[in-house]
Amino acid sequence: MKTLVTYQSKTGFTKKYAEWISQELACDLKEASKVSAAEAADYELIIHGGWIMGGMINGLDKIRGLNPRKLVVFAVGFTTKEEAEIPKMVEGNKLGDTPFFYYQGGMNPKKMGFMGRTMVKMVTKNTPEYADHTNKEEITELVKTVREM
Repeated sequence: MKTLVTYQSKTGFTKKYAEWISQELACDLKEASKVSAAEAADYELIIHGGWIMGGMINGLDKIRGLNPRKLVVFAVGFTTKEEAEIPKMVEGNKLGDTPFFYYQGGMNPKKMGFMGRTMVKMVTKNTPEYADHTNKEEITELVKTVREM
């Protein structure tokens, strides 16, 4: 099945997962904002990953607008899988039966921008510090799901 992994990444953690998935499935990889409708039509499956903000998966609406034949979605956030409100993400992003996976990313204050750092400081009462919680083993279930499609 011809597959494309797309991603929307701000601090690099979503891109890292997208690269791992693309490598594992030996498929194409492209930043979501650079995918055209004509390109998307060439693929039987698009796997899209985006970072979470306010429960919404960045870049997902763009990819949906390309009318992929099949879609798998993953989201990357700072919280652990246990802390993440996955049912709310599924509902809020109208994923329905779309296969969905959540991965813990990290925090990169240098790439967050002033507003992002300020928001983290307001919520946590701490100055954001660099942290990377990515784990390549987490993609195993997504890769298995895609291979079984």
